[in-house]
Amino acid sequence: MITVPVTADPFSTCPSKAFLFQGNPVSSYGVNLVTGNYALMQSDPGIAANINGLGFDEQDRYLYGFNTTHLQMVRMGSDFKVSTLNLSGLPVDTSFFVGDVANHYYYLYRTNVGLYRVDLSPLDTDVNAPLIAIKITSTSTVKLTDFAFHPNSQQLYGVDNKSGILYQIDPGNGNTIALGDTGETGTFGAMYFDVNGYFYLSRNQDGLIYRIDLSALTDANSALQITDLDVTAVIFANGPSSSQNDGARCASAPLIDVDVPSNIDFSDAPSSYQTLLADNGPRHLLDGETYLGLHAPDGDYDGYIGADSDDSSEFNSTSFDDEDGVNFVTALEIGLDSVVSLYASNTGILNAWFDWNGDGDFNDDNEHVFNDITLVSGNNNLVYRVPNDAVAGNSWSRFRFSKQSGLAFFGGSSSGEVEDHPISINESGLTYRYYPSASSWVTLAYEDQWPISDDYDMNDVVMRYRTVEVIRDNHVVRIDIFGELQALGGDYRSGFAVHFPNILTENVNRQTLRLLHNDVKQQYSGQNGATSYEILESDNIQAVVVISQDLWKHVSSICKYFRSEENCQQSSSFDFEISIPLINPVDANRIGLPPFDPFIFATEGLYYGETFSSHPGRSVEIHLVDHAPTEKFNTAFFGLGDDDSDPAIGRYFRNSNNLPWALEVGDQWQWPSERKPLLSAYPQFQEFVETQGAQQSNWFNIEQAVISNLFSSVNELAE
Repeated sequence: MITVPVTADPFSTCPSKAFLFQGNPVSSYGVNLVTGNYALMQSDPGIAANINGLGFDEQDRYLYGFNTTHLQMVRMGSDFKVSTLNLSGLPVDTSFFVGDVANHYYYLYRTNVGLYRVDLSPLDTDVNAPLIAIKITSTSTVKLTDFAFHPNSQQLYGVDNKSGILYQIDPGNGNTIALGDTGETGTFGAMYFDVNGYFYLSRNQDGLIYRIDLSALTDANSALQITDLDVTAVIFANGPSSSQNDGARCASAPLIDVDVPSNIDFSDAPSSYQTLLADNGPRHLLDGETYLGLHAPDGDYDGYIGADSDDSSEFNSTSFDDEDGVNFVTALEIGLDSVVSLYASNTGILNAWFDWNGDGDFNDDNEHVFNDITLVSGNNNLVYRVPNDAVAGNSWSRFRFSKQSGLAFFGGSSSGEVEDHPISINESGLTYRYYPSASSWVTLAYEDQWPISDDYDMNDVVMRYRTVEVIRDNHVVRIDIFGELQALGGDYRSGFAVHFPNILTENVNRQTLRLLHNDVKQQYSGQNGATSYEILESDNIQAVVVISQDLWKHVSSICKYFRSEENCQQSSSFDFEISIPLINPVDANRIGLPPFDPFIFATEGLYYGETFSSHPGRSVEIHLVDHAPTEKFNTAFFGLGDDDSDPAIGRYFRNSNNLPWALEVGDQWQWPSERKPLLSAYPQFQEFVETQGAQQSNWFNIEQAVISNLFSSVNELAE
């Protein structure tokens, strides 16, 4: 037998990788549990032996295990070399295959032999110190091949290989509690936890990695709470198979290390489609050669579920448009064939899903449209038929391209890319009119100081905005509006609404009117104590739909304002979708031009500036230039302060220099930072206004801006 001195360095950190140990002599692998990808860390352990029962000690950052060849306790450092320790107290001629570490104690278990504990603290001062194994219990009937400590409950958990039952084991006395059937059996040679309390099982026979949600467990759970858990094992990723497996992991580490560049691609459909990692959303390890489109995708740390995608710099300043591999050649019309074009970087396997019934998932029959289809390098045109029972409207599709076959719409993959794309399912005869287009946005920006010009930084409310008109026989049957709140830099609390001067309130179908906040359907546009505010205002002749009574209720800011101050970058967190169905379709040439009339208004019961003697609430509105207010607006406010409106000539919401209090910019515009006037951020805007738009029509382009006066990551965009 050959050993090496116990001098190896410990791990420098708590690693996010899981470690897998296989073979004799033992080889050490690092496993990415997110994707199932694995890499050899060490093939020469310095000893001709199999090592099992390994656990990671978070206190000294060493791995501890059992040499099943020579029946000795061992330790590994960051070089994965094996060092033999001086242990006594275990039964003679007995091997142990199950072990883990918690609170600086090493625990060993063997069916029908017992549960043992070894205090590791003597090694803190003397690496050759004698260690003693203390028997906790000899009652050990559960058939385990590994177990692991939960980071929060500090209990041991393992799955019986033959029955598939998940057990909790008390490390203090060895008492066991059966938590339920995982639904899976086999030799689970490696088990791990992550920092959130999710439990992972690696099955020797096929390498499948399963996940069980034990995140609700704490050290205060009652026996009833414990046994009432859903412990179903769900396939999470595909890992390496082996006849001999053991695993260890630092349970306090997140699955993805956000301190290093990510090499994983995630999806970006709404949350109901299992997009996030916490929901076992789809993700692919970037291999640099298997992807859709002309450019390899960039890495993400999780899925994105907002109105924008991972291509938006608001989420990831280093991201770029990598969702370029899927193009819908023809419209999706119910009952007809359609064509989708996919550009593949290399030969690989495609799986794709369409949410035909619009219920927010890909789980239904016939929604797995392309199943293990081989794509060749270059362009691939695929034909598919939209089912007759598909539901017309906006929905989503998911395309996964990989070297692996058999992928589901969720779970990990060790290669490739995932692309999620919104789709519009058309009834026969339906067409869609998008503004500004099906995949782009306009930016709406408001100054809430009206009728005073004040700081004029035009960041008090900033909104991304898109409209879709659903048309049949040249008549609009429904209008869909999408938006995402970008900034709140105002001193006052404002609501947001859309006015339709050419649609009567009585012509809106209240029964099918739908408002979503962050993918969640809303019953009201807001509530204030016992008062609930309707989405479609009923006491107007012209239709007004209210998105929110108070935009501040949908966000929390790390600074005084939301995404308008220097050094206050954070992700946008509120998006909406509203569908306005019409009882009687309106002539598409008479319904008015998008964006229609989006406006902000004063939140009820709150101060809105010294111009107003009382809390004005809904009677104060701020509209785009020359858009008339709604019937709720108090026209006595015209002419106050700097306002130079003249309803008689159709002049609204301008000052004497023609400067507006609201802007519509046909781009994903970058707004000024707090207290930086619009004219300082975009100097050409003055000439644009003075010439009534005849000059400096591109004033809003980033090339025309004073970068230092703009908010957020625009510096990177300009470089």
